Amino acid sequence: MTDISKVAVYGLGNMGFPLARRIAAGFAVQVHDLSNDMLAKAKAELDAEPIARPEDLAQTPVVVLCLPSPKISMQVLRQIAPHLPKDAVVVETSTVNPADVLACQEIVAAFGIRIIDASLLAGVSQMEAGSATLLVGGDADAIDAAKPVLDAIAEKQIVFGPLGTGAAAKVINNAVAHAVMVVVAEAGSMATATGVSIDKLVGLLSDPQMGLHRPLTYRFAKRVVEGDYEGGMPLDAARKDSRLALELAQSEGIPLFAIQASHSVYEMAARGGYAREDYAAIAKLWADWNVPTVPAAATDK
Repeated sequence: MTDISKVAVYGLGNMGFPLARRIAAGFAVQVHDLSNDMLAKAKAELDAEPIARPEDLAQTPVVVLCLPSPKISMQVLRQIAPHLPKDAVVVETSTVNPADVLACQEIVAAFGIRIIDASLLAGVSQMEAGSATLLVGGDADAIDAAKPVLDAIAEKQIVFGPLGTGAAAKVINNAVAHAVMVVVAEAGSMATATGVSIDKLVGLLSDPQMGLHRPLTYRFAKRVVEGDYEGGMPLDAARKDSRLALELAQSEGIPLFAIQASHSVYEMAARGGYAREDYAAIAKLWADWNVPTVPAAATDK
């Protein structure tokens, strides 16, 4: 692949514009957006060249997508793929599913163009400050070819594996964050109703040995990954504690959604024969349903 003389950025929204600004600090930038105001802003502030037609990309080796939906990404690629130079790399930073990235690959592969997913894990302020994280998936050669552009976007990058794995990692991360937000909101309501200091509750839950951290850093990362459920806090005891939380919320008239739904998992696991094992054994339910929580090889270490 030739040197990266310029980079095209499609999408100048809340995240796309600061992304384009970071790229423009090191490369000549071409931009496209449906908003003429944003195109004018990019020209004035970034010295960016608006893309008037797909043919303008004939000498552009890297195209970065930061668009609101997978459908729009595919529409853009159908328009521009025939006009990109062979071996160009498309960097999909939009939040999409792996199947969407693979569908995009089908569109561009016929023209000798490569694609990687580099999902943005950041808010606008993090992107502007350069503290964003890129979750990357794709062919190693394609990632290497686009590396200077990835470095311009964000210093921190995590390569997860084949095409689509970066996108999957972001969707999974966001799913956890959004689910935890519901749990935390419920916890805050219970704390307020019972006179528990919110500041002290935050300190408690954020302690590395307590509520938010321990299930991930110990019970999942060690017990589930290694298949070790001996000893520890019995699942039956966790089920009892969960029941107490439901009773507390009911007594205070607090609606529960995530915490109440989670309790059902402990009930099923207890009835599945795992009551005396460490409560991380709830993960065995997924294996019972032929959907393992971790690859079988992980438990053989």
